[in-house]
Amino acid sequence: MLITIGREHGSGGHDIARLLAQELSIPCYDKEIVDEAAAQSPFSKEILNNYDEKRVSAFFMPVSHFGGMDGGFQLNMQVASAQFDAVRSLAKDNQGVFVGRCADYVLRGRPELLRVFVAAPLSFRIRTIMERKHLSEDQARKLIREVDKDRASYYRYYTDQVWGEAGNYDLVIDSSRVGTAGAVKVIRAYLDALPR
Repeated sequence: MLITIGREHGSGGHDIARLLAQELSIPCYDKEIVDEAAAQSPFSKEILNNYDEKRVSAFFMPVSHFGGMDGGFQLNMQVASAQFDAVRSLAKDNQGVFVGRCADYVLRGRPELLRVFVAAPLSFRIRTIMERKHLSEDQARKLIREVDKDRASYYRYYTDQVWGEAGNYDLVIDSSRVGTAGAVKVIRAYLDALPR
């Protein structure tokens, strides 16, 4: 059972993934993908975190240590490749819940794969981020826009698909309507309805 969770920032996708994995007794991989990439590649966790689901544009990359903008661009490509290799490695047992990092695309074609996207209205996500990170409304809105822009750009670059577009997923859930536990119930009901 392989499940990928794409998520808008502040929609609760990470919490949904953790609870789902716990209920299904399978591993959950979020930052663990970064850890695995660090273990398998020459890149430090610091470098991997700096480039994690970030826009593929030399103008948005740290360049001080990597030989200018071209070096930054090349590093972005290499880091993404290391993360994709980590996703494949972690999925070798055909079980796990994978959060973000184009895992739905990296694992495409696997018959046991379920691709989920978690969304929510902006107002709900702003409230969530305000509470979680103790930010003002304006700060939360700005952070959400930046993170979602990064994720959308990253996804489009490496998959040539539109992040969050319903046709790229098997199931899209509005977490503001059902909450974390409700979203897990929806996913489990979908899994139960699949032909064996």
